[in-house]
Amino acid sequence: MRSNNPFKTHNISHLSPSSINTYITDPPQWIMRYLFGIRSAGGAGAIRGIASEHVLAQKYEKGSFDFLELDTKFVGLCGEAGFDLNDEKVQKERKILPSFGEVIDKNFKYKKLETYQEKVEVKFDDLPVPILGYIDFLFKDTIVDLKTTTRMPSKPTEAQKRQMALYSMAYPKKKVDLFFASPKDFKKFSLKDLSLYKNQLETVALSIQKLLSLSEDKHYIASLFFPNVDSWMWSYKAKEDASRIWKLK
Repeated sequence: MRSNNPFKTHNISHLSPSSINTYITDPPQWIMRYLFGIRSAGGAGAIRGIASEHVLAQKYEKGSFDFLELDTKFVGLCGEAGFDLNDEKVQKERKILPSFGEVIDKNFKYKKLETYQEKVEVKFDDLPVPILGYIDFLFKDTIVDLKTTTRMPSKPTEAQKRQMALYSMAYPKKKVDLFFASPKDFKKFSLKDLSLYKNQLETVALSIQKLLSLSEDKHYIASLFFPNVDSWMWSYKAKEDASRIWKLK
């Protein structure tokens, strides 16, 4: 008997800002990750961000920013991801890592940390699965998401606003800040009215539901799209994985 919940049919227990943003940006990437379970490992830049968040959270317990732990955490996460520490890109990230730490240590001035990596869950009436997210830093009055970057943005992206909209729905009385750190500088963006992006989360989630309801066959759903593997979003491994689904070779 066909399920009334197409997410359950396709073994999807929840959505997230990341999955919704992937669906908007590149539906074939979404199909690969969430219907076929094929995920590409993030780069060393993503690990740099995770390590920075980890050590910053520890600072609120220890009272100081541990630069040795920053390097240790980065190396450990690279090992877990299967990265070669002698790889040129990994070495470059490791070399500039202390500069990120210095900028964060000097300029991240928020007080009274409540929780780190706080799990939040938002439900919509017509959606049978929740949208889940993890708040980097939850303070008494403010939600803060820390992002490390080598290119300082002039403004937050639409995808980042959708991410922060979810957090705002979970804690509507708290302020919402995006804190960007580069090796040389930082920027803080305080986001005010996120109602448009809250609506976008619901609209796109319902669009995903409609797509999944078309068929119980993931191969049929994949056949409705074709990947643009010339896009920068497609790594060599992702292209190889896609070739097995869409017969690119």
